[in-house]
Amino acid sequence: MSAPASPSSAESAALSAQCPACSLHALVPVHLRSDRPHHWRQTPQPVAGGMTLDTCPVCFGVWLDAGEIDALGDAEIDPAFLKTLVGQSANRMCPRGHGFMMEHLLPGLLRTPIDRCPRCKGLWLDGYERHALARSSTREGQEDQAVQLARRGLIWAAQLLTHLPIEVENPARGTPWAVYGLCALLVGMYILSVEGVLFAREWAMVAGQVVREPIHAYTLFTHAFFHADWFHLLGNLYFLYVFGDNVEHLFGRRRFLLLFVGGALVGGVLQLLLSRATAAPVIGASGAIAGVTAAYLWIFPRARLLQTIPFIYIQVKIPAWVYLGVWIGFQAVMAFFSDAIQFAWFSHLGGFLHGLVLTPWVLRWRRKQVAAQVRFKSAAAIFGRLPKPRPRPAAPH
Repeated sequence: MSAPASPSSAESAALSAQCPACSLHALVPVHLRSDRPHHWRQTPQPVAGGMTLDTCPVCFGVWLDAGEIDALGDAEIDPAFLKTLVGQSANRMCPRGHGFMMEHLLPGLLRTPIDRCPRCKGLWLDGYERHALARSSTREGQEDQAVQLARRGLIWAAQLLTHLPIEVENPARGTPWAVYGLCALLVGMYILSVEGVLFAREWAMVAGQVVREPIHAYTLFTHAFFHADWFHLLGNLYFLYVFGDNVEHLFGRRRFLLLFVGGALVGGVLQLLLSRATAAPVIGASGAIAGVTAAYLWIFPRARLLQTIPFIYIQVKIPAWVYLGVWIGFQAVMAFFSDAIQFAWFSHLGGFLHGLVLTPWVLRWRRKQVAAQVRFKSAAAIFGRLPKPRPRPAAPH
């Protein structure tokens, strides 16, 4: 790693380490170049006089070798603070294989401790610590203020029309082919239904009909591939893409398809068992997509979404756990206490439940897979237990 201090040969080698915080990804290099003092831009390849950091593309944490936090110029850390331990191990392994890191307090900078290796003096910053202390290592921190304001203005204008959330801090990693394939399939099925080649009513799930004639049980699956109109279809496609691209990256294509199909089936079964509207036909992929949102909630609870509040038109950043928690709570209230029984509330609840059950199993598989591909494993992979998550830190006023 290039740094202002002269690193040893071991420290300058490329890292092959599992993320010490979430364990869901190997650390990946981010190359930076300096346009002017303490102002950095990401580049595809390392450049002379630049810097290479190691980051987790899932939880957004960053590993900083000795001296790199000073070179970034985002924060000045008093060396005396780094001699004062919180009093316990961080329960996280040094990505350079030096054993457990220790927790250190940085009063005046962060409310939560950071992790430091006592041997190589490297620092690990969780995602929000990185956002507070090492902003120039993030894309948002590298943007000019005028560009940020212009982009936020465009998003605000779009949200006035759609009222849809915008994911701003969780870019896609790789090409989500399963998501694209499902989107193409849903569009194709809708076009076939509009053209009269297929009749959505014949493939819709009608609870009373399935109970009377079990031969129609296939509609517990097929109902997810038809939509009532373009508005219904485009809304589902939007949420499938926003939440699905990141989930597919960690699940893999086959497991992601299992998540989607399972959400449709479990949602259909719950709608069949609990709905009072037994004669109402149910179509739409929202139950399957609810399973995808549950997986997203498990994996990225702190990822923030831009949302414009109706009527007062204020744009705010909402953590995913708040947004999706309110959404699923609304579905539950409407399912059990509303007279609007013609909507597939129970399908949403069933799909969401499927995602909540399946995701922990997939994440255990994912952590084992990552551990097998790197040189230095995380504490979770070695001991089978994740470190306790910390509350989100806040920068000082």
